[in-house]
Amino acid sequence: MPRKFNVAISGSRDDFAHTHINDIGLQPALHATTGEMGFNVVLGGYMSSKRVAESIDMNLWVPDKVAATIELTTAILRIFRDEGERKDRQKGRLMWLVEKYGEVKQVEMYPGESPHARCDPSYRDRILAEMASYGNGIEKLVDVQQPRPTGHFERRELNGIFPQPQPGLNRVGIHVPSGRLSVAEARQVAELAEKYVPGAEIRLTVEENIILPNVKDEDIGALCAEPALDRSKGARMSLNPGKICGNVVSCTGAQFCGLAMVETKNNAERIANELEKIVEVPKGIRIHWTGCPNSCGQVQAADIGLMGGPAKKMNTEGVMKAVPGVIIFIGGTIGEHGKLQLEPAEMNGGAGSTGVPIEDLVPVLTQIIIDRFDGKIKPEFEEEQTVWQKAREKADAALQAAAEAKAAAKAKSNTAATPAPKTTDPVAAASQATQAAKLDVPKVKLEVAVVNNNQVPDSCVFRVVCVHIVPQ
Repeated sequence: MPRKFNVAISGSRDDFAHTHINDIGLQPALHATTGEMGFNVVLGGYMSSKRVAESIDMNLWVPDKVAATIELTTAILRIFRDEGERKDRQKGRLMWLVEKYGEVKQVEMYPGESPHARCDPSYRDRILAEMASYGNGIEKLVDVQQPRPTGHFERRELNGIFPQPQPGLNRVGIHVPSGRLSVAEARQVAELAEKYVPGAEIRLTVEENIILPNVKDEDIGALCAEPALDRSKGARMSLNPGKICGNVVSCTGAQFCGLAMVETKNNAERIANELEKIVEVPKGIRIHWTGCPNSCGQVQAADIGLMGGPAKKMNTEGVMKAVPGVIIFIGGTIGEHGKLQLEPAEMNGGAGSTGVPIEDLVPVLTQIIIDRFDGKIKPEFEEEQTVWQKAREKADAALQAAAEAKAAAKAKSNTAATPAPKTTDPVAAASQATQAAKLDVPKVKLEVAVVNNNQVPDSCVFRVVCVHIVPQ
């Protein structure tokens, strides 16, 4: 194949698999007529340094049958293999091929649905023709996209203890700070699974945490008392990490990745712990870190996304120096109505730096949480945040004033540099010469002498004999 290929399958409206940022996404949907369970198919989502693309729908529903989903995926992969871009690595993803088939358009297929993007029908037809060529008749089982659920739905939490549909059993979500486990912690997780889970089953989430399924009711107390999950005894892992700490996602970062501009995991864990102490929030705030524009940390899907980027800060000698910083994205969403935030927020990192220095990030994030996510600062931190906010407002005002002054100076320079239109009128020409001299030499007197060549009526040509500039 030209490049990597990701397939995401979600079994509920929670969309824990994040189908909107994968090459193929299968979203559960009941057939409106038959009531049969199946999947609406979305395509083309991906993230890279060149482009971040949100998936689009294929106007295709496939029944919840293993053979059907495998055959559909096989057809899409084979067409991608044969027709995908191989010369330009940056365009070697499925979305670019889908767009070659025709214009992507916004549609609203059913009443109550939000408008969303859809691929050209010719691509759908090409895939169905490929499926038909296999001779299994599965292309006859598919249909057009089915209505998406429109009723109210709250995405479920994964960290903590929750009863399963099976009586007497529970799923236990263990938080792994910034998704990083030490060797000792990995062994502790294995021991917990062997002790409390039939078959020692361990599940991993896209948020870099762990789920132990099928834990019996009678074992919950003992599991909660395990030292490996007790933060009061120095453990990093826990069952109830908090609404901020429990929702942090981080890429590998500069410690182990050569592409990352900043260290992510250590900073993510430290700053989340600080924010948890400073501000209270009514619901989880998802903060994602990525060290570079490839966005392995999926910052465009986060409530608050932090992407490693250039930042400047004045050192003790009064010189602006480059420091580790982040560019901030605000407002991405996940779940069944997931939406990416493709544009970074306009942010004054201080002294004209668009990136925010990581060492100054805590008060910036605190204010964002207060302003955008209904956060409430704890009383003991109010004064410190107020002082920072006033200083930031003053810095913003100074930055705005500097920008306006720069724009005004540029406009004035452009006006002065604009050449006067040429004229054949000798009197007007002399006047323009006078104005030009006044611009270049303040307070001068311009004397112009002219001679009429051959004194030809109606077609006189004048020569400037002498331009004498004297001080006033």
